[in-house]
Amino acid sequence: MKYLSLTIGGTPIEAPKEVPTGGTDTLQKLIEIGVNLFFLGGILAALLMIIYSGIQWVLSGGDKEKIQQARERLIYTIVGLIVISASFFIIKAVIVAFGGKANFWPTFL
Repeated sequence: MKYLSLTIGGTPIEAPKEVPTGGTDTLQKLIEIGVNLFFLGGILAALLMIIYSGIQWVLSGGDKEKIQQARERLIYTIVGLIVISASFFIIKAVIVAFGGKANFWPTFL
């Protein structure tokens, strides 16, 4: 049916030569962009939490409870960064194991 629709009237219809193919419409590229955006968002959120914890620690005024809250938030944020980094490398290792190409730098920028 597709061939028939492209040759209606006996003249084949060809795509223009200037149109690039294989762009972000491929499923693999969309998944790669989604994963990279997820990791970028996680890293930015962790950076903001580290800054917020540092400000809370400085402005605690010696209050032990506020210092403890800031310290716990900082520790949890660092653990989160470790988990994000580990999952990033695990996902890239799985991609390579299945024959893909591991791009460690985001290609959507």
